[in-house]
Amino acid sequence: MFRSPAARRGRMPPTAQDAPVSPREATPRLLDWLTRIRPWLLLSVLASLHGLLWIGDDVTLARVALLSHIGLLLMWQPLVGAQSRLNARALVLLGAVVLALMIFYGPAVLSLWMLLLAGLVGGKVFFSTSRGPRIYYLGALAYLITALFTVALPRALPPGLSLPAGIDTLGLWLSPLALTVMLGVPGHERADRDREVLDFVSGLFVLLLLAVLALGTLAAMLIAGVDYLRALLGTLTVLAAMLMLLSWAWNPRGGFGGLGVAFTRYVLSLALPYERWLESLAALAEEDGRPEDFVARAANRLSALPLVAGGEWRTRGGGRAHEGQFGRRGAQRYDFEHPLLELAIFTQRPLSGGLVWHFNLLVQLLGQFYQARLRAEELRRLSYLSAIHDTGARLTHDVKNLLQSLNTLCYAAREADGPDAVARANALLARQLPVITARLEATLEKLRRPQPADGEWMPAPEWLQSMSARFAGDGVAVEGATEPDLWLPGALYTTVAENLIANALHKRQAEPGISVVLRLGGERLSVEDSGSAIAPALADSLLREPVSSAAGLGVGLYQAAKLAQAAGFVLRLDHNHEGCVRFALEPALRPLNAPG
Repeated sequence: MFRSPAARRGRMPPTAQDAPVSPREATPRLLDWLTRIRPWLLLSVLASLHGLLWIGDDVTLARVALLSHIGLLLMWQPLVGAQSRLNARALVLLGAVVLALMIFYGPAVLSLWMLLLAGLVGGKVFFSTSRGPRIYYLGALAYLITALFTVALPRALPPGLSLPAGIDTLGLWLSPLALTVMLGVPGHERADRDREVLDFVSGLFVLLLLAVLALGTLAAMLIAGVDYLRALLGTLTVLAAMLMLLSWAWNPRGGFGGLGVAFTRYVLSLALPYERWLESLAALAEEDGRPEDFVARAANRLSALPLVAGGEWRTRGGGRAHEGQFGRRGAQRYDFEHPLLELAIFTQRPLSGGLVWHFNLLVQLLGQFYQARLRAEELRRLSYLSAIHDTGARLTHDVKNLLQSLNTLCYAAREADGPDAVARANALLARQLPVITARLEATLEKLRRPQPADGEWMPAPEWLQSMSARFAGDGVAVEGATEPDLWLPGALYTTVAENLIANALHKRQAEPGISVVLRLGGERLSVEDSGSAIAPALADSLLREPVSSAAGLGVGLYQAAKLAQAAGFVLRLDHNHEGCVRFALEPALRPLNAPG
């Protein structure tokens, strides 16, 4: 069998598992390992602490065990996430604390350390909602309290005080029973899923309560001269009575408001000026004016808030920067930023972290309102430009139709050959030139004084007669039966009819021989040709948006449909088949399936 040289020398080549692991790859593996052992870390921390209690007076060995205890605690602690990076300042502070514990280690320092651990675990007890995790942390807290008041605190008391015989040994053997309770909880592996969430207020309350119990016990022993057990039970009884009285005063029965209601009113009264400023901000947003004026008025009202002496503001929106000041300068300056706004607030006294967060929230809201005002101004400008565009498109459409009419007349005059043709051309010019002149005057009048989309109203027979004269030389059949007292919006009907007939005549150039019919029945106007059908893709967007056009601007039908909609009419493709393509204009109240 063949053997490699490395195998013959007794060495195998390195595999993928034996390859060196880079620090970037080792970090996820370490975090995964910590996740697997995390439910057992708290038990390890408490077990190492109990080892410190067993060591007793051997300070050298205790300091070595203290290092392992602190290391386990750092792996479990819920204050800093495992993925977080510690800066140099935090590492120096941590090293100073560990060094102080090592140097000043003794029964008193160990008792204080256990008080801090009890507060840390107590914050987890009040936060946990599931039964299993809560019992898990209650077992840890029970161990810390039992070990503190039976082992650590009696060792830290000054010599000469009366202590029960054997309390130290009893605590060393009985306190680990709480650790067995933690092992017996079925859901202890789920107890650490919310490890990085801590109720600081509850933890501080537990810490202060145990500190009062320890100090009260010491005071009772020194003042009353009783032994440790009686002093502890007496202090515990007084604390229990005070807690019961405080709980009753916080929420008394019988419909009376207690300390809880008073505390709630006090907290709400602190936020009342800020709520009033928010109400004034919403009211200012409804007023007209430039966005920078809105920011200036809102910033001036910040002077009414408590602790605010003045400030400065600067905006970065609207194309150019604006800035201003309000109030007066103070000893303290706090800068807040929004993507479109910078605001500096001056106060006479330093602000707490909660107030700084509160003011930052107010500035963010002001920035959002300012951004909304900028968007409203931009929409107003775009609406103005849209109105200008619509007016220009409408006039361009009229000028295009007039140019087509003039081209038709020029073509008829150029092709006239012989006395009869010249006479017919002169008659055509005599009929059409006054109409074109009137339409030019109407277009100029629109430039001077904009009119509604429907324009002037005129009798239906008169409008039908003018259309018959208008398209007499274009081979367009004009049909209709109208009542003498029926009036139509002449400008709208004329614009729609000219646009539809111009498109049909252009279609006739590609498909010679098709007929074009303009028909007016009551208020319904239709233009029909016998050519090919419009492509379905083009028919879907023909009246809804501009379309590509080789003979015009591509906005004729779209503009006509918009004019009809503004005047209360609807322009639609009524029929689209081979040999019959018909557009219809009628009042919008008429059903869309009205007969043609």
